[in-house]
Amino acid sequence: MRSTLKLLFSSLFLLLIHAASFAQSVNLNWKLFPQDDIRFKLKQIAAPGFKTNTWINAIVPGTVFYSYVKAGREKNPDYADNIYKVDKAKYNKPYWYRAEFSAAAFKPGKTVWLKFNGIHKRGELYINGEHIGTVKGIVERGIYNITKNLNKKAPNVILVLVVPPRNDPEHNHPMANWEAPTYISSGSWDWMPEIPGLNSGLTDTVSLTTTGPVAVSDPWIRTQMKNLNAADVSLKVSLNNTSAKPVTGSVKFVISPGNILVNGPQITLKANSNETVSYDKEQFAQLHIKNPKLWWPNGYGGKPDGTQNIYTCKVSFEVAGMGVSDKVIKTFGIRKISSDTTSVNGPLRVYVNNVPILLKGGNWGMSDYMLKVRGKDYDTRIRFHQDMNFNIIRNWTGEVTDEAFYNYCDKYGIMVWDDFWLNNFGQIDSLGIFKSNAIEKVKKYRHHPSIVIWCGANEGVPGGDPNGVLNNTIKAAVKDNDADDRLYLARSNAGETNPNFSIHGGSKMLSGSGIWSNVDPRTYFTDPHNSYLFSKDSYGMRSELGTATFVNAESFKKFMPKEYWVAPTPEAVNSKTNMWAKHYFSTDGALGGGSDPVKYINTISNSYGKAISLEDFTKKAQMLNVETMKAMFEAWNDHMWKDATGMLIWMSQSACPSMIWQTYDYYYDLTGAYFGAKTACEPLHIQWNAATNSVKVINNYPHDINGLTAEAKVYNINGQVVSGYTQTKKLDVKSTSLAEAFVAFSDDKLPKLSDIHFLRLKLYDAKGNIVSENFYWIGNTYLDYTALNRMPVVGKSLQVSKPKISLAKNGVNKLLTYKITNHSKITAAFGIRAQMLNNKGEQILPALYSDGYFSLMQGETKTLVVEVDPKLLGKRYSLQVKAYNN
Repeated sequence: MRSTLKLLFSSLFLLLIHAASFAQSVNLNWKLFPQDDIRFKLKQIAAPGFKTNTWINAIVPGTVFYSYVKAGREKNPDYADNIYKVDKAKYNKPYWYRAEFSAAAFKPGKTVWLKFNGIHKRGELYINGEHIGTVKGIVERGIYNITKNLNKKAPNVILVLVVPPRNDPEHNHPMANWEAPTYISSGSWDWMPEIPGLNSGLTDTVSLTTTGPVAVSDPWIRTQMKNLNAADVSLKVSLNNTSAKPVTGSVKFVISPGNILVNGPQITLKANSNETVSYDKEQFAQLHIKNPKLWWPNGYGGKPDGTQNIYTCKVSFEVAGMGVSDKVIKTFGIRKISSDTTSVNGPLRVYVNNVPILLKGGNWGMSDYMLKVRGKDYDTRIRFHQDMNFNIIRNWTGEVTDEAFYNYCDKYGIMVWDDFWLNNFGQIDSLGIFKSNAIEKVKKYRHHPSIVIWCGANEGVPGGDPNGVLNNTIKAAVKDNDADDRLYLARSNAGETNPNFSIHGGSKMLSGSGIWSNVDPRTYFTDPHNSYLFSKDSYGMRSELGTATFVNAESFKKFMPKEYWVAPTPEAVNSKTNMWAKHYFSTDGALGGGSDPVKYINTISNSYGKAISLEDFTKKAQMLNVETMKAMFEAWNDHMWKDATGMLIWMSQSACPSMIWQTYDYYYDLTGAYFGAKTACEPLHIQWNAATNSVKVINNYPHDINGLTAEAKVYNINGQVVSGYTQTKKLDVKSTSLAEAFVAFSDDKLPKLSDIHFLRLKLYDAKGNIVSENFYWIGNTYLDYTALNRMPVVGKSLQVSKPKISLAKNGVNKLLTYKITNHSKITAAFGIRAQMLNNKGEQILPALYSDGYFSLMQGETKTLVVEVDPKLLGKRYSLQVKAYNN
């Protein structure tokens, strides 16, 4: 499904990874076949011209199983329980990948390199039948000089025998942690199914490149800042002389913007040698950059279009008298990462460029449960996170290994909390393989400014001991290859004063993980208890806090059979075997039970009334999604720096068709949770505390904001204002802090309100512009919203103007600006869902909406802006708006 989706955002961002100069382009067409087919022996398949008509086309980068899905050999795994019916034995075994190429494309005298960027889990590599090496691990690289292996006249054959995890008698154990480094959730988790073949395959890029006699690799561009007015840049780079003679030349590099040129002194490299050279401001004064363009987290700074300042460094080695031998281009950002460890018992507080950042974001497991998200596929997903006003993503257990993920996080200002491949306290089977992959991970991704935290293990210390070999191995990989420019945490949900928990030492750091089911708003504001530490009033830095997040009916019908197109009941989901369970809406702990779907269903029934259809359930579920997600983040806002330093929801990204733990769904439809998060996480925000009625203004910006005016208005269910409740207050709010404006509903002599009433908050700047707006529905009986079902139908009184069309900031997408008005004289229009439809009445996905699930009182008009790729719009399209009381 994902491979055929048109992308929302045409990226103007150059994804600069590793590029060799003068490399000839060689197209590799990969074929795939199981090793245990006795018809074919190594000698036969290594022969040029071998007939592969019985083999299938392989998706590279990709997995064995997805290649068979793409070839039509398996039923759609997204639908029903198809993936559970696959014969796993067919894929849980080694497979051959095969490709042919001609050496005629390579210029004489060039060194030819075959490069693998990661194989899951082991790859035995052959060129023309000769074994040239083994790659062991999902991020380990295999870089081979194959110049002498090439046939000049006949085609050349590349063979890779890919061996999946758990493929021998000695490895009959669970995926986590013995098989680490691996994609541990491929063996199933409580949010995705087991994948046949355990996502084995050529899971990263494979390339053929050429260089001169000297190859350039792993440039380490390090930036250090004593203050924000200047940055010192240093470069360390590896040089590999592949020739049998000494080579004389020099390293040259240029940093942009600024066009900072460095011509290194001539050096002579010994024959067949590797050497590392370094350059810094002591040698070259121009590496002291004044007034650098800083990289900031989303919401704190950056370019006017919302993207971030990115530098490039082009590093080359020029051989005397010959010219450029090899060139590598890396992107990097200039920013300072630090943490507050002055308080031994205080929670982790992260600073970027000396500004304390209230961490707001989500956990990201798989990008896709079959690893089919690649390249520009990440643009939409990371842009969604930026649009939700998130500033961080946790790469949970290191399940994402694509360079593109980090590139788009760099671009959109999304910090990355990057785990290694460990869960809880389990042991591993090979320290050597793990160490090699840990070093490779740091080397491959250290140039990304988005990475701010390296984390050893999920909910446990690596190996179970902060003083142990495994934790120290990871710490050494980070310190030796990335210095201490980022934070290191040994475990994701707790910390100690023991300095082995952190490179920087000190502080209690984290406040647990969980709970993973919905809780009422007052509880979030008073006791956000968790499942691991059971500590009352502990906000701190929470690495996981979750809720079930049911999808809309349109998405539900894409993956669930028609007989399930009904409202779920507690009885229906109390099963390990039916279709609800197969898509993780079940009381079985291994199948989404941690999200407590029974509680979720009962909350909807008690608060909104028992659903009478699938459509009725999904309509009510979205309002619960809005309320719950908003309360989570607003509770942390309310306790900002008074214990609360950050919170990451479980989860923000949808890896497979599911009804739990997501903000947008598998098909890019935006749920109520998306808009609840988007509202609560805005940098300048006005909000209401459901427990105390306090109305506060939160300022995340790194500067004071003066002359603000906070306003509260209360409406009865008919959409008419009850003027006695109106309050205003002028206030100033200091940088990265909050201030109380007033207490709502504080006068008990005011008129009685309807069973359901609405609170609308607005925040105005000194010029009278609205800079934040918020909306709540409140029951006289706490959490009783059943009166919403008795509202008059708004019907045709809810009208939409023709759109004004303009160009989006990316220069490609269209911005459609609509005016939506409630002309009703008798009722509010509550919980309005807006969605773009094509001429067939189908959803146009993906699209960005300035707001969703909003409400309009009598006579109110709202401006709604939709950003969408014009290719998706077609010639005829419309905006459908539908209220809860339609």
